[in-house]
Amino acid sequence: MKKLLVYGFCFAIVVSCSFSKKSSSTNQPAQTETKQSPVPPTAPQPAPAQPGELSLGQASGTYTAKGEVVELKYAYAGRAERFGTQSLVILLTDKPIPADAVAEEIKSTPLLEGDKIRGLEYAIDENGMWVRYHPSQYQESGTNKLKDYKVENDIVRGVDENESSFSDAKYSRSVKFVAAIIK
Repeated sequence: MKKLLVYGFCFAIVVSCSFSKKSSSTNQPAQTETKQSPVPPTAPQPAPAQPGELSLGQASGTYTAKGEVVELKYAYAGRAERFGTQSLVILLTDKPIPADAVAEEIKSTPLLEGDKIRGLEYAIDENGMWVRYHPSQYQESGTNKLKDYKVENDIVRGVDENESSFSDAKYSRSVKFVAAIIK
């Protein structure tokens, strides 16, 4: 009888261990599917208002520089100095910026200037708008030409469409974005 209890006890341990193992393996795919969010975790995450609208931290569209077309997917915003003036800086990129690098990227664009990511850099202030294409470094400035541009509750959104040429090279952009303004 004692042997039966010991064997039964061991069988219960083996069974319970195998159940634990199954339980942890079913959680593993969720861990491998985790993706880095293009928006810092402290930013609010409202759902899109209607189907087809962008979520916070998303960009949609492309820019073309010297014949190269770049698809933009991520949007970031913050305040930084540009041309001696405090500006709202908006970055639209082809790859996500790591969450711990967003503030520095808005301040001085080391990833964009280092050709690690491609995108558009906007600076908007009371005098107008400036935009630079990365990595081509083509720049434009003028009055604010963004359509549907709105800053509300630390969220900036807008649409930009433009075509121009410089030294026989064509530049165009057709993008829309929604970004949380980081503090």
